[in-house]
Amino acid sequence: MSFSRYVKSVIDPDDGPASSGTPCTQDVFAAVFDGGVPDLELGALVVALHHREPSVASVTGAYRAMAERTQQLRTPDAACRPLVFASYNMARQSPNLLPWLALVLRRLGIPVLVHGNLGGAGGATSAYLFRELGVMPSATVTQIQAALDTERLAFGPAGVLCPGLANLTALQSRLGLHDWVYKLAALLDPFRGDGVRIVGAADAQLRDILEAVCSEEALDALVFEGADDDAFVTPSHRPALTAFRQGVREVLFEPESSSMQWRVDLPNPLDVAATASWTRRALAGEVPLPHPLVNQLACGLYVSGYAADMNQAKAIAAMESGVLLAGEVREQSAGDIVAPHSR
Repeated sequence: MSFSRYVKSVIDPDDGPASSGTPCTQDVFAAVFDGGVPDLELGALVVALHHREPSVASVTGAYRAMAERTQQLRTPDAACRPLVFASYNMARQSPNLLPWLALVLRRLGIPVLVHGNLGGAGGATSAYLFRELGVMPSATVTQIQAALDTERLAFGPAGVLCPGLANLTALQSRLGLHDWVYKLAALLDPFRGDGVRIVGAADAQLRDILEAVCSEEALDALVFEGADDDAFVTPSHRPALTAFRQGVREVLFEPESSSMQWRVDLPNPLDVAATASWTRRALAGEVPLPHPLVNQLACGLYVSGYAADMNQAKAIAAMESGVLLAGEVREQSAGDIVAPHSR
């Protein structure tokens, strides 16, 4: 394959093989992930991709190449399907509440895999927060599997689960680029279709593309506007939360109107110790929780198969999050949670 010709066609999509769509893109990304593209052409390709808007065809092709090169995990022996969270960003506008979500799901026996970067320049990344909370990253696929089997929760570095993607995004970081290629990780499922991807994407256009890929590739996922482009919802305002089951779309929560804002005391987004302390208190039911996060918990219970339907999922989420103790339960309206009657 002529990589220089492909780079030219990325810049000018009306000329060259990139205009042919998914198969060619898949071949190129396969070569990239396998380390088969010379450095000069690889650097030119990364820059060219950064300056071109993604398409459903390009993201689909890249996803297929990534899926073929993702390390495989065995589904833990549990009644529920594993949930897979991609957490690669540092919290800036909102505190990172994903560890609370993962730990509550684990408490209920639902297997949870969180994958992401180990670094973060000292910010409140999921890797740093999990360390504060006693969950260490796994260094190998075997360690990830063991953590899932015994603890029902594992943090897997990107370089372990998909080395080719990790190398590509590391190159982008060195070049100071950040684009749609990062979001490929949100579609990663080491369980080969048995897991449910939790996909948070801040950019509306890219989110639409990811939803289209979920539909076309018959994926299982929960897609929404993620806080700080991560896999948890903004605490102050619930976005739409949309599930995909074998590619079939189902809206679980409509977005809240602008008048429905949730105000609770939350830690400084950049303070790892304070966020970890808040997480411990939230797990103990000592602090009120943002309702959008409880709504996301309900979605996780439903898509994992823990709850038979969304009504049951909402009730269980309210109970497990300590909302009743916090005096925060409201009447059901516009898709809000309801007080539990049974489990």
